[in-house]
Amino acid sequence: MENLKEQIHSEFQPISFDDWKKAAQQTLRNENIDTVLSKKLSSAITINSVYDKSQVNKYFDLSFPDKSESTQIYTLEKWTDLQCESDLEVAALLYLVKNSDEKASIEVLIDPNFFLSIAKFRAIRYMLSEIGRDDITIIAKSTEHNKSYSDIENNLIRLTTEAMSAIIGGADKVDLLPYNLLRQGDEFGMRITDNILLLLEEESYLAKVKDPLSGSYLIENLTANFIVSVTNLSNELVELDTENELEEYIEEKCTEYQEQQFTLLDSQKKKIIGVNIYQNKKDNISEARISITNNISEFEARKSKIDKLNPKVYIANFEEINLLQAPIIMALNTYNIPFQISGVFELVEDAFNAIKLFDPDLVIVNGNNDIIRILKNMLDEYNVTSIDEFSGSSILNNIDVVIEKIEDGE
Repeated sequence: MENLKEQIHSEFQPISFDDWKKAAQQTLRNENIDTVLSKKLSSAITINSVYDKSQVNKYFDLSFPDKSESTQIYTLEKWTDLQCESDLEVAALLYLVKNSDEKASIEVLIDPNFFLSIAKFRAIRYMLSEIGRDDITIIAKSTEHNKSYSDIENNLIRLTTEAMSAIIGGADKVDLLPYNLLRQGDEFGMRITDNILLLLEEESYLAKVKDPLSGSYLIENLTANFIVSVTNLSNELVELDTENELEEYIEEKCTEYQEQQFTLLDSQKKKIIGVNIYQNKKDNISEARISITNNISEFEARKSKIDKLNPKVYIANFEEINLLQAPIIMALNTYNIPFQISGVFELVEDAFNAIKLFDPDLVIVNGNNDIIRILKNMLDEYNVTSIDEFSGSSILNNIDVVIEKIEDGE
């Protein structure tokens, strides 16, 4: 057996990193190997998935001094309640504490990205030490921006990974919002959420180890990149003359970031389970009154309407597949709307019979205006619309058309 192992391993010749990249590039079609091996976590921070020994360095030795209680708490909510990019949040908080001599705490929102969140808290601890303010208490706080009203058990998983990232990153305290805050927000929700921290303390031993990911290439590299990004933003903030200018700058940047995140969610380039993918059909929120406060609530407000309408959709093709069909299907799948797609009909009568058999609430016709007019006359008890009423890759825009056409026909 040993000889067999030696024979197997001897057949694999050593290869340099550059040679490996060249060989890997040949297997890709119309993509660059460097692009494939990297992932953009934020506008300024990118990580690589492959590295060699020369890149493995330990960058930071973090200190963990004892800290006394403080009454002054600095938070980004001083200026905005919008969703902001992590590096901007940290730069703003450092700007505040650097100009203060009193004992204080900073409330830092936990980033939904697990690894970026760890790097964020490690960077904060390091940068506070660098400016001589390692007496500052770092309070990690969960945010509402990635919490859902529907399928709220998903929030328990989100809160667990958020708590883990904050503790591993070196936060002094962790403050989690109740997992059911957007729904009941009761004592039970708070108790279940508190149990997350108790389980992590008693069963994971995270409370017994300082900086457990120290020396990890991924985390050290992310921490270094995060610090560079925060430093660049801090230099921009220093150039602002008044606090009003600072507030306007932060509001503008956070508005821009929130809109970017919305676009990513709306096109499913960023996925949140239970929100813009794998919605829970069994969790009916038709009676919910959802106020639009963040990107997720935009999706859930539509889910509430769809749960109330409980629609079926039929797509009748009289022409070859339309480019708008794929985004419509994506939107219907996102909201668990039953639908049927026809082949290409040659006769309007055939379409009429198929539609009557499926009995949909909305008929989407891929055909010319004459066919649409004839079908509307034949199917006067159905809502019939043209596929051209829909637009692009926006899930919400396409769902809005579905809701509008059905409600107008009732």
